This record gives sequence, structure tokens and C-alpha cells, in this order.
Amino acid sequence: MLFSTYEFIFVFLPVTLAGYFALSKQGRNFPALWLLASSFMFYGINDAKSLPILITSICANYFVGRKIESGVAKKFWLISGLSFDFILLCFFKVTAYLPLGVSFFTFTQSAYLINTYRGSAKIESLTKYAGYVSFFPHVISGPISDYRDIMPQLNDGSKLIPNWDNIAAGITLFILGLFKKVCVADILAPIVDQLFANMEALTFVEAWFAALGYGMQLYFDFSAYSDMAIGVALMFNIKLPQNFDSPYKSLSIIDFWRRWHITLGAWVRDYIYIPMGGSREGDLKRTRNVITAMLFTGLWHGLGWTFVLWGLLHGLMLAVNHQWRRLGMRLPAVLSWVLTFACVILCWAVFRAENLNEAGKILSAMLDIRHIVLPVRLSKYLGFLEAYGLSFRELASGGRSATLLASVVALLLPNTRQIMERFRPNALWAVAMSVIAVTAFLNFSGVSDFLYFQF
Repeated sequence: MLFSTYEFIFVFLPVTLAGYFALSKQGRNFPALWLLASSFMFYGINDAKSLPILITSICANYFVGRKIESGVAKKFWLISGLSFDFILLCFFKVTAYLPLGVSFFTFTQSAYLINTYRGSAKIESLTKYAGYVSFFPHVISGPISDYRDIMPQLNDGSKLIPNWDNIAAGITLFILGLFKKVCVADILAPIVDQLFANMEALTFVEAWFAALGYGMQLYFDFSAYSDMAIGVALMFNIKLPQNFDSPYKSLSIIDFWRRWHITLGAWVRDYIYIPMGGSREGDLKRTRNVITAMLFTGLWHGLGWTFVLWGLLHGLMLAVNHQWRRLGMRLPAVLSWVLTFACVILCWAVFRAENLNEAGKILSAMLDIRHIVLPVRLSKYLGFLEAYGLSFRELASGGRSATLLASVVALLLPNTRQIMERFRPNALWAVAMSVIAVTAFLNFSGVSDFLYFQF
């Protein structure tokens, strides 16, 4: 039962929302139990075999959190809890059986343990803690939310009263995310799959379109999930953190990582990069810390060499970017964007590849001039270029129009946050959202799983 299904939109969500607010008249405990039961049901419908794993993880982390808060052998219990979380995560990644959302609920709970150890997270009841971790809008693919931000909202009695402005804004966010998923990401998916399936024969242009298409598919797919998750949570008067901010408009790799998967970047910064020393101990150690943090980010996505290489490449680019800034050197904004965007897309090719051999093939096609193929009609003017390794043939479109259109949307149009800043709950917005929603519904036949379910 994905967000982008009729069952979720017209049955599960309205029933859960209505039950939550109806039970608020009975006090705080009944809505909390209802939401917990609904969240477990949502998770179980999507991955019944993994529901016991989620529940076990929740109970184990809650138990360790209570032990840490007691003050007895705090460090021992922290190390034990974190070891349990990451050994479990590694086990599932190594065995290639990934419980739905395991990376997300593991990171959510490991942050909870660290903050409890630091004294900045106050222990609640098991029911409330389980409700926070399993909250169905974010349990499967985030955003990764901070216990210290969400738990006070869940404890706020005023949020048990329906807020129609929040509901209207939440529905709008959900519809915008639904459109991005169904009408952009899912249309790009078969185009990208076909290109990567024919990696051996990709020309220079086709290889770049394959990587560009995947970068756009991934962005619209994951940001769509984030928008829908934030929108659904807002209907319950819960504000989840922003996860994307037009990352492809970035003028540097540093800027890109402030805009892409913001909550994962914040987690890595707060619990890996800064504890290692961050930028406090000189350039050499900062470079080490940056590369280590990005290698960890790569491994978070999967225990494969392509993810390691992807993380390493981003770590090296971040290190170069920091040094460039330290030297006070600047490039024109347009050139900065071109270099940043090209590097990000090049790295997506590695990220998408099944193994290092495939990664090498597509990188070769993207970077080797001998893979440049021009239309046959130009041969009579540029035939002399064949002496330099270029060739001519009839070229298929290969879904380039869809890829270019998605790129224009990502690069030139306002993002969801900017759109919502202009939101007003009036008739004009209602009509506009209705048209967008109907357009999305008409494309439901091609709906697929969200890409980040595999991580």
C-alpha cells in the first residue's frame, strides 16, 4: 500500500485521520494508541515479514535508552545499543534482505540513543516512543526526524484538534508529491532502465542522458516521497523536517549536500563528522573527516563497491571544494553550476551501476571522446572528424524529451517549499490541485515502488 495508491489515499489515510481526531475527545492516550496501531498496520501491509524486526528494534532501543538514562554504565549501554543497531543493519544489507525502511528507523533510533546519552532527549513511555519511530508517514523512507523535535509535538494536546489550514496545506503537499512521483519519476523509470540495460552500446550522448535521466528520476522519486510524508504528517499537525531544497541548482558540492537529502546530511554531520573533529583541527584532518563521513554515507545506501566509490568521489569533491574556498578562489556562477551539476550527474552513473565493471563502462562512455557519435546527416560536413575517432549513425531519441523536460522543471521552476510559501486555502488553489490530482490519478497504471525503499 504505497502513498501513490487508491487504497492509501481513499481508505487508509482518511480512516486513520478521522479516527485520530475522533479519539482525541477521550484524552491523549487513545489517539496515540490509534496512531501506533495504524502505523504498525501500514508497515505490516507493505512488509508483513519485517514487522517483527521493526518491533524488536523499537523495544531493544527503548530498553537501552532507559538504561542510559539511569546513569549506570552509560557508555557501555550506548556502545551496546549502537552496536546492536548497526550490526543488525549490516547483517540485512550483507544478506540482501532489507526490511522496509531499516536504514531509516535504524538512524532515527541511533540518534535517539546518542541524544539520551548526552542528556538532550527525555525518555517517554514505550507506547509514545514506538509511536514516534513507527509514525507511518516517515518510517519507510524518512525524512529522518529528530526525537527532540517530534516527541514534543506528539505530546502537545493542542495538536489533537483538527487544524483545517494544516489539513489543506498537507493535502496540497501530498498532491504535489504525488504528481512528481507518478507523472515524472515513473515516466522516466523505463527510459532509464532501458538505457542502463544497453550499457555496452551507449554512445557519449546516450550515456550522459542515462545518467541525467537517473539523476532526475531519483530526485523526483525521493523528493516526492518526502513531500507526501511531510504533507500527511501535517494533516496530523506534526511538522516533519524538509528534505530537499532544489539540489540541482547548487553552485558547489558543499551547497549540493546542504540541499540534497537534508536530514541524512544533518545526521552524518551531527553524529559522524563533528564528533570526529569536523573542521576544528586543521585542513588535513578536516579532509579525513569529510571523506570518512561521505564513505559512511555511501555505505548507508548499500554494502557495495559502487556505493563506496560514489561516497569516495563525493568526499574528494567536498575536500577540494573546501580547499578552494580556503584559498578564496571564485568562479563565475554559471561555470560553478555547470561543474557542480556535471560532477553530480557523473557520480549518479556510478551510484546506479550494478557493479564496478558496469560503472567503468558508463564512465568510459561519458568521458571517452571515441564514444561521441554524430547524426549521419552531418557526415558530409564533418566527415573529417572520423580521423579523430568520431563516428556517424542514425540516432534514436531514447526518451530525451522527457529527460530534458524533467531537467527544466528541476532547474528552473520553484520547488515544493517555494510553492507552499505562496499557498492560500482558497478556491483557486483547490481547482489547481484538483486538476493536478486528476492528472496523477490517470497515470496510476504505471506506478512503481519508491526508489529509496531499496536502501
